[in-house]
Amino acid sequence: MILLPKGSPVKERVNPARVNLPEAMDKLVDSQFSGYLRFDSPVGTGIIIFENGHLISALMQDTDAEGRIIAYDAISRIFEMSILGNAVLNIYRLASEVAMNIHALLHGEYIYHGQDIKLIDIKGLLGRISHDRLTGCLRIYTEDQVALIFYEEGHALGFIHEGSIELETTADIAASVALQPGAQLDLLSTVTAEGTRMADLMASADLGPMWEKARNRLLSERKKREAKSGELSDRELDMRRDRFLVLMRGIAERHIGQFGVTQVEKLVKKVSTVLSVGELDQFFLEMSKAGKMVAAVEVVQQMVDEMRRGANALL
Repeated sequence: MILLPKGSPVKERVNPARVNLPEAMDKLVDSQFSGYLRFDSPVGTGIIIFENGHLISALMQDTDAEGRIIAYDAISRIFEMSILGNAVLNIYRLASEVAMNIHALLHGEYIYHGQDIKLIDIKGLLGRISHDRLTGCLRIYTEDQVALIFYEEGHALGFIHEGSIELETTADIAASVALQPGAQLDLLSTVTAEGTRMADLMASADLGPMWEKARNRLLSERKKREAKSGELSDRELDMRRDRFLVLMRGIAERHIGQFGVTQVEKLVKKVSTVLSVGELDQFFLEMSKAGKMVAAVEVVQQMVDEMRRGANALL
């Protein structure tokens, strides 16, 4: 799991399958954006960092593996994850200096990891940071809050917390996070932010063809899966549609209640046991229209996005 404070929200809970990511990233370049894009899915988390309109870092970490991939390999994996409809995209603005420090943090090495803060001698730890002239980051976090304190050669540069953009010079909020039940601590060693500066990844490669290549390949694989479904027995197809119905009912009930369950049951009757791409797209469209009759647009969007991810996982 990649733990970062959120910064100032630009866009939240976007389904990147509905966005041409290279075009959207071109707009961030034109606007001299500093901050990061976060892609979360059941299979992992991807982070893309911009600094003053330059794409300086991309990292992808799988949920079930400690290994990470970076640069173009990470961008390609993020594109695939997004096209499949399994991801949720959040975009957060940060000051240029903070974006660079977070870039350095993501490539740092752990000294302490996941330590219960109640078991740590904080005064002694801060003394060690100063004595060892550490360049790195102290991360304090709970399930819903993250605070980062950055150091260079043992001196605190400042800290950021949820919703902040600039480095701040007092750490009251970090202390408040530390006092929360279940608070944990990581200490990471990094090189300086400038020392980790990478080439502008968008200036050295055209991401458009990368996006189209991933899109075409995944579309081809999806068509093959649909063709293979024609080889399944009628009983297997019926069982798969039954699982689809149960999954969709549960998601609808969580988001819009019994009305959603009723709509799912009605709309699934229109879907064949093949569960083709076209049928599923129509199902999600009609669920979206029905949901907006009883719930806010954001709630309905979250429901449909979860349904798409669930359907992709099932199929």
